[in-house]
Amino acid sequence: MSQELLELAVLERKKYNDLNEVLDLTRQLGEALDRNDQVSARMLVAMRQDPILRLEETDRTAKDRRAALPAGVRQRLEALLAGAQPQGSEEQTFLEQAGKARSLLERVVELDRRISLRMAGEDSFYKK
Repeated sequence: MSQELLELAVLERKKYNDLNEVLDLTRQLGEALDRNDQVSARMLVAMRQDPILRLEETDRTAKDRRAALPAGVRQRLEALLAGAQPQGSEEQTFLEQAGKARSLLERVVELDRRISLRMAGEDSFYKK
């Protein structure tokens, strides 16, 4: 189980890195909007696409790997994600990476929501 968890921890770290890039670009987008710089805003929206696509691919890979785990290992992983105490450094490492990625995702979504509402108003994805 330890090798599988370490591989999943690496994928969680990749998610974190991509989310960090999305967060940075989203912040820059907000700053461009503050300056009313439409050219930069359009460019930043386009630039966000690459890390978002990488993030989707990494997430898909992680889901596929979790689905391929033996039932017992998959159940233990689900228990860890639901709050079970880690047993061993591999489980601890995985939980730390998953927690960091989840926390950063929440920050990205909140900032993205604010910017989307600001840019699109009632037509925002978040209003639907």
